[in-house]
Amino acid sequence: MMADKRYFVDFGPELLQLLGPNLYTNIYYVLGEIIANAYDADAKNVYILYDTTTNTIIVEDDGTGMTYEQFNTKYLPIGITSRTGEESTYTESGERKRMGRKGIGKLAALSVAERVKVNSLRDGDKSGCVLTLNISKKNEEGRYEIPAIPEDQIHFLRIDETKSGSAIIMENSRYSMSKTIDSAKRNISLIFPFACKSFKIHLENLTTGKSTTIDDTTTDIIKLSDALITFSDETSPYNDYLKGLHRSFDEGRYYRALQQQLPPDQLPAQKTLHKTATTIREKISLITNDGKLKDFDLIISGWISTYASSKDKQRNTDFPVNHISIVANDKLGQFDILPDISTDRMGEAYVVGQFFVDLLEETELPDIASSNRQGYKEDDERFVKTLELIKRNALRPILELKADATKEKNYVRDLEKANKAKTSKEDFDKSIKEVIENPDFKKVIRDSEPIKTALERAWELKDTLKETYKKVMISHNSGDKELIDELERVLHFCGFEKEEIIYTSSDHYESGFGAYVDIYDYLKDFFVNTTRQTDLCVIYVLNQDFVLKWDPVLEAGAGWVLNTTWYPMYTDRFDSVRRPFPGTEYTPKLAFGMNAKQTHVLANALYRISQHSQKSEQTEESIFQFIKSTRLYGTWNESAVVNE
Repeated sequence: MMADKRYFVDFGPELLQLLGPNLYTNIYYVLGEIIANAYDADAKNVYILYDTTTNTIIVEDDGTGMTYEQFNTKYLPIGITSRTGEESTYTESGERKRMGRKGIGKLAALSVAERVKVNSLRDGDKSGCVLTLNISKKNEEGRYEIPAIPEDQIHFLRIDETKSGSAIIMENSRYSMSKTIDSAKRNISLIFPFACKSFKIHLENLTTGKSTTIDDTTTDIIKLSDALITFSDETSPYNDYLKGLHRSFDEGRYYRALQQQLPPDQLPAQKTLHKTATTIREKISLITNDGKLKDFDLIISGWISTYASSKDKQRNTDFPVNHISIVANDKLGQFDILPDISTDRMGEAYVVGQFFVDLLEETELPDIASSNRQGYKEDDERFVKTLELIKRNALRPILELKADATKEKNYVRDLEKANKAKTSKEDFDKSIKEVIENPDFKKVIRDSEPIKTALERAWELKDTLKETYKKVMISHNSGDKELIDELERVLHFCGFEKEEIIYTSSDHYESGFGAYVDIYDYLKDFFVNTTRQTDLCVIYVLNQDFVLKWDPVLEAGAGWVLNTTWYPMYTDRFDSVRRPFPGTEYTPKLAFGMNAKQTHVLANALYRISQHSQKSEQTEESIFQFIKSTRLYGTWNESAVVNE
């Protein structure tokens, strides 16, 4: 009976030459495809065994395996879609959603080796054949036949041969595995990010004898992170997984160090560096495979974090460790969407995340995955919406948490810097006072009018030319941060340097108010000691919530009493502009998705502020055009953003 087993393929050598060598460009993407096939076979264990001296890579799994008939009818045919309806969405056990769909994953191994042995057993019955780029001519029946492997030559290294399983053997591999087992583990963890307790991936270097197991691909990353947001709820199938990640996060990473360095009465309030958010959901209408328009729920669960330091993210891998992956049906859909949603902020170099979006692999909808399963069609509506939602709800908030983490991390250093600057100022004032009170110095001043005038001018400059010379302050309610971040971008375009702006919610350290200096003391110093600056101005971003908080109310009062130049704007309703800031119909509105008239009024205000502060780089028209490139202009969904 062994001699009767014959294997046929329904494709010729031309197709193999076209797809095989060019389908994948990285050994780990190939392994990801083979691992996915094992997952679809309900395997609980996958064994990746590699010999670096012979460049042989073997992947075994303890899944359902294949009978001889299944080999020829389901495995070898090319392009037979494995998911066509609800009945084929799940694996044989009914416990997992099927990953594969296109029916070409079997060719992945041919990207690695010209000759690939495929062995399988089901309930102790063995079958095996050889996939090769050099298929022989058609047989007498007009079919392409590939070599069979005799049953007595089919052996498994880690699978019980009385049970079931499969093996892919790639000989003389074109690509090499990483020399160290830890490096190989990290690479596979990145490319197949959903190994778990019920689906373990075992690695073994047959040359060195070293081995390791992957059963949790993300906890190590979370332990290296200093900011974390998880997105989940009780209805999410990933809820327990994400809760576990949340519990593994080290909230006191930096605060414990502060407690060791500072007495209790000098400790700042501990910052919250991890958050739990609900699953992101949005209705979307899509055309199904049968041409009907149907409503679907775009549901996004997942996590996003930031590495604590550059050393943590510079690990030995073949892939960038700062990335945001999309997983669909428990399989990697696209390794990194971060370049597609970038906000061009420096903190993105530390960002890492993983989001589960099963709608991208919905069986009822057209397949939007690329042929090599390394990404999705960029213009697909559901993928575009996914990018938009992750950028708005995850990327921007995690960068804000990262800024808070950095402030807490550098608290002592910044405090020492602030104390040093204060001491230096006190020493300077003391020295100047000693000089001024010297009788000989007073006589010189009385006798020389030019010297007297010069010293008075120098004394005036002492107050105005500080370590950071501020030109504009944004007085605001912190709840409007996302909106005012856009205003900050426009001010930078107008020529204002970060050091010239006071915006306490800014992601830019230079625009903050110092290293945990008391905000009221800082604002008192700012208003009183800078009243001689003729180009100083304050932008008041007003709304109904502005008057409910002490910080903005005190800022408004100080600005009014000291008669600083002020420019009110409003974010909600015109009647939010109340005394002492009388509004007119040309008081600028600051909101997402403004119309052309509102944008022109805002551009005019910012042009006047720029001229007042001696910034002449931009015209009113160029400012208007720049605002049009931001979220402040257009059809942006303002209500959705304001309510976040």
